Amino acid sequence: MKKETKKYLINSQNDCLNLRVSGNFTKPTINNKMKKMLSILIFTISFANLFGQSTEPTTKANEKSFPTNINERNFKKLKKFNGQIVAFDGTIEQIENSRNDTPFYKLKIGENDYLWTVLMFKNEKNTIGDKIRVVGYLRPSDPNETEKKYLEGKYMVLSFGLVDLKSSNFLFISGAEIQKQEWINGKIPSSK
Repeated sequence: MKKETKKYLINSQNDCLNLRVSGNFTKPTINNKMKKMLSILIFTISFANLFGQSTEPTTKANEKSFPTNINERNFKKLKKFNGQIVAFDGTIEQIENSRNDTPFYKLKIGENDYLWTVLMFKNEKNTIGDKIRVVGYLRPSDPNETEKKYLEGKYMVLSFGLVDLKSSNFLFISGAEIQKQEWINGKIPSSK
């Protein structure tokens, strides 16, 4: 067996590492069992991501979790929240189907104040009369032809999170793990 020495460049200052190699080496190959295990692992990770499951640890909810910044007292000042993340309690008064095939709720806030809220996810648990807390972006209403039949008011909310404290229904759009954790930790989520 012939021993040979090979030089490998390890940085841009031309420092070299000398390795003495004995015998013949072949590239390692992946056998069928490894391929199958790798495929299963990739499938599992993809499946978890597809359904919004996160491998990130989530702090459990406490008494400070899920704060709100809109209520019946400051509802008349919605304009100052335009484009920002808002969170509020509302009672579902009406349900329509959004253009993305998700629930579009008319939420009652106080005596005569309503805010239409479209969810960015499916929710089959909550129905008319349920009191829920939502978090999302406040934006001007821009109804399409179908929505003009029912969508009233200057503003609406694009909701990326919902919690029903009575039934423990907690839904959040996948990909917003930072905002989810902030809301659980007792902060109105940031838009970053």
